[in-house]
Amino acid sequence: MYKHFEYSEFLARHLAPIRHTDTDCHFLRSDEVEEISDLEARISSIRDYVLVAIDGHNSDFSWINSDNLVNIPQYFIAVLKQSETGNIDAVHKSKADCKEILMQIVCRMMVDREEERNELQFLEVDSMTMRGVGPMSENFYGVMLGFNLRRPVQYFINESMWV
Repeated sequence: MYKHFEYSEFLARHLAPIRHTDTDCHFLRSDEVEEISDLEARISSIRDYVLVAIDGHNSDFSWINSDNLVNIPQYFIAVLKQSETGNIDAVHKSKADCKEILMQIVCRMMVDREEERNELQFLEVDSMTMRGVGPMSENFYGVMLGFNLRRPVQYFINESMWV
């Protein structure tokens, strides 16, 4: 089973521009229904880059082009960088820098997909999107990657769940 927060923290620890450690936090977890003010409060203690993993436990189901029901969970990874207040050129540079990092994440995910690591063999490549985000908290701007996995649903009735 894909573990979004663990995988995202691994990325944050191993990407040189982010350099998340236990003593120098540059990684945050979030639920998309979480109040944005709480996330902004946590970001405000971070300087430079931050990677945010978002898992709202949202999922679609599909039967189209499949011989079985499939579950299609949705995940997000945002890379943000602190920028200069009121300077549009600095904001664009921050977003461009974050996009470069996020493209490395996409490359890593594709390698993991091809090598069937971290459950990313279920990555639905056509679902991947990248969008600009910001401002958040202390002038953080960046980009967000959205993606889906596509996993077959096994028809197993758990008798202990029924009366």
